[in-house]
Amino acid sequence: MRHLTTIIILCAGLASALTATAQRHCGRGDAAERCRGCRHEYNCGGDACRDYRDCRESPYFIGDNDVFFDGQKIKGASASSFRILREGYAKDSWNVYYLGRVIKGASADSFTTLGWGYAKDTWNVYFDGKKIKGASSDSFQLLRDGYAKDTWNVYFRGKKVDGASPETFRCDDHGYARDTWHSYRHGQRLR
Repeated sequence: MRHLTTIIILCAGLASALTATAQRHCGRGDAAERCRGCRHEYNCGGDACRDYRDCRESPYFIGDNDVFFDGQKIKGASASSFRILREGYAKDSWNVYYLGRVIKGASADSFTTLGWGYAKDTWNVYFDGKKIKGASSDSFQLLRDGYAKDTWNVYFRGKKVDGASPETFRCDDHGYARDTWHSYRHGQRLR
């Protein structure tokens, strides 16, 4: 009986230590943002999880001295300042990362994720880690269902929607949207 009690106490201690380690490595930053996009629940798989953006399991891991993405070390990443954001984005004091790769030219100081794969910094807007050419960071707004807009253009999944009017553009349900002159579905004008 004494051995059984000892084993139970050791298992409980080990479980507590593993939980504390997982929490310690689950991003850095404000308490409200600490584990947003970095969850250690493994309930995602099969067809429901087509890529990391859909999956609740974070492919990032912050070690004591190194940072890893999907088991591969991210060269030059700072473990002490690394923060896992969401939708595949992360940053440290010097760089911004998408799926473990540096986004060239992105400003870590001002970088924020918006949702639906969109993110921005002071100067640029990004979709799935790629800069959206000509998008205005100052006026950029996330709409829904993959749509976004700035003062001059409407975007669907990071691509400009030709002919759409940002002033009157609004989203309907199931990927449909409209402006004063046209209707759209998944970023394509309907005829």
